[in-house]
Amino acid sequence: MTHRLRPLIIAAALLACANAGASGGGSWDSYVTRSGPDIALGRYQSGELGVLMPTYERMYLYTAWRSVLLGADEMKAAPNPQGGLLRAIGSRNGGWVDAGDGKKVYAAWQAAISTALKQAPVAPKDDDSMANGYLTCPLGSYTFATATLNDLARRSDATPARLNAWITTQRQVFKFCGDDAEAQRNRYDGVKRVIPAPVELPATEALYWRQMQQYQLASAAFYGENYALSGSLFAKIGATDKHPLRQWGEYLNLRSQARAAVFVPGPNADQTMWQERLDARREGPAAAAVRLAAAQKKLAVIQASADHILANPELSSLHEASRAIVRSMQVRLTPTLRFAELSKQLDDPRANPYLDDHLGDWRVLANDLLQPPVAEQADTRPALRGAAGFIDWMQTIQACQEYQAKRSCAVERTHAIDQWNRYAKQGNKAQARVWMLAALLLSDTLTPELEKAAQQAPVSAPEYLTLRYALVRHYRLSKQADKARTLGDAILSGPTLAANRSISARNQFLQERFAVASSPADAANYLLRTESHDLDPDTGELAKASEEPGATPAAARVDVAADGIRWLNSGLSTADLSALAANPKLPKALRARIAVAAWMRADLLGLDEAALGATQQIEQNAPLLTPVMQKYRKLAGTPEHRYWMLVNALKYGLSPMYNGYAGELAVRAPDDTLADMWCKVPAKAGDSYGENTDAEHTLPMPDLGNGAARDKELAQLSTLKTATGYIGDQILQRASAVPNDPELPWLLFVTVQSTRGGCLDADSKTLSKNAFTLLHKRYKNNEWARKTPFFY
Repeated sequence: MTHRLRPLIIAAALLACANAGASGGGSWDSYVTRSGPDIALGRYQSGELGVLMPTYERMYLYTAWRSVLLGADEMKAAPNPQGGLLRAIGSRNGGWVDAGDGKKVYAAWQAAISTALKQAPVAPKDDDSMANGYLTCPLGSYTFATATLNDLARRSDATPARLNAWITTQRQVFKFCGDDAEAQRNRYDGVKRVIPAPVELPATEALYWRQMQQYQLASAAFYGENYALSGSLFAKIGATDKHPLRQWGEYLNLRSQARAAVFVPGPNADQTMWQERLDARREGPAAAAVRLAAAQKKLAVIQASADHILANPELSSLHEASRAIVRSMQVRLTPTLRFAELSKQLDDPRANPYLDDHLGDWRVLANDLLQPPVAEQADTRPALRGAAGFIDWMQTIQACQEYQAKRSCAVERTHAIDQWNRYAKQGNKAQARVWMLAALLLSDTLTPELEKAAQQAPVSAPEYLTLRYALVRHYRLSKQADKARTLGDAILSGPTLAANRSISARNQFLQERFAVASSPADAANYLLRTESHDLDPDTGELAKASEEPGATPAAARVDVAADGIRWLNSGLSTADLSALAANPKLPKALRARIAVAAWMRADLLGLDEAALGATQQIEQNAPLLTPVMQKYRKLAGTPEHRYWMLVNALKYGLSPMYNGYAGELAVRAPDDTLADMWCKVPAKAGDSYGENTDAEHTLPMPDLGNGAARDKELAQLSTLKTATGYIGDQILQRASAVPNDPELPWLLFVTVQSTRGGCLDADSKTLSKNAFTLLHKRYKNNEWARKTPFFY
């Protein structure tokens, strides 16, 4: 009986034996996605661009170039297969390994073994990395092995001995690609181990079972990087009449040939390959010609094998995969030639960029060929740039981020404007549109001609929101605040931005509108932002709240971004903060935090009436603090007010500075409480206070409210110590003035613990020792003294 094995599973089993490496970057902007759109890729591919940014990766810039060049109407008629951009990109998750998938396929493999051998399942150990999903072998190899074993177990001639022999061989195959259940190791360990080849079944064994093992033997050779052997074994399978896996023989031989053509032996293969690419870009014409001839010879052999498969209608299910191998080898073996071919094809916006993965292959090559040169490399990018209009446009708008070779931002600005004027004079409206967009994105001044052209873009144009955003930016830079406010409000309240459903784009308009606010009350309308990173990495839409069918998107967090945090901390007077805390448009939790900041600042500044007034606002917005505020009003005199405020600031984590989180207030655990509520207060308006200004690229802070009062207050507050130093000094004074205060043992404990790290003053060591000494001298049998064995 012959079983039909799952073709895609078998193909996936040998597609790769490489690890997916995790990647990381620098600071993350929670509100604006700067490397690519937060729009679902299907919509972005169809021309819904949102606000295009010069920092986008090349794939997204190409898609934008094509959309703008074609325009809304032509985009609808142009070839644009659904899912094309996602397939070209491959994944939006940054290459992170999902151990959950590995855990599932490995569990299925183990379950298949237990079922086939009629053994009770054995629960894996907690430290079993393979059972936890950290696999080195491709997941497809496990899926294929599981499916094959299940099929074999159902055969009438299956015996425990035969099944056990097949399982033993398969486990040996897994060892070749790095997974050994008996000797697990770090999956990133580059040391190559010597693995003995599987023992071949004797000639006396039934033919079918020997043929099934032949595939395993060939796979072991493939994973063992013996591609000559794996190719010959797979070729033999393909040439054997009625072999159960015959249809795969030629294809897997082709894969072996391809792998052999680019194989670099040794433990430092990646480094060696990088060095070879570096050397290739340094070599002279003669050496380059020799290398190209050798590469083309290898490519011809691979092409011939693929042609043989393509000529066989019985292998039609493998035709596309075979063509894909040839394309990948064109990329690997003749990158410069292939890049030129692909660039020419992609430069026609009416052609299908997703045909045969043209755009995906171009991306792989561009990641190398369009990178800035290093060492003695010749800079080949100007020639590549001049060969295709979309590359010229792409490199132009990336001028200040990436492309620096003998060109500057000023040069690129001029180039963009020249190109725009050139095409406008020629009557080439499509090219004029795309270069006008580049000119507007790069220009530091807005000419009347550029402004008029941008204003004439129809709402349906893919670049509409980007042009409107650029105009708002230019109006702000040219001190035309009224025009910036009018245009910003029109977009924020209009249907185009709402239909675009880009959180990032909305936040960009909010940021610009906040920067030109006319008053604190006006600024409050644009203070809050929705975080944009809780998105499905593949679709770009908000991630679902659960995996259940019909689940709605998870609620995104709304909070204050870096520009708002800086404004709250160094942009407003105490009176302005109190007025802001009364603004009903702000969430209650945020109003409470702002009111607390106003209360504490007023107390620290000796503004008694303002402090008492702020307590009323706090009660309205944070009922939890009602008893604290009521007692504060009943206390007499500044010392008692100040002490009561500081003790409760410790207990509830209250601060005169906004810390970037507008969550609900709560009591802190006594053992975990620290005097960590503020560092040094900014000395002047606009000074940073730890907000994420680098990642968020904040705009200049709006200068609103009573600036004179603000400046005077900041100058006074900035002379205070950090919370650790200030509160510690106050506690030691309290210990001298009111030695019977029952809170003192705990407060001294908090003082010592707070000096371990964080924001400290120059005399923190002295403070720590003094608090420690007093605690152990006066309260040596107290529980807080026992919890304080050291000072810092």
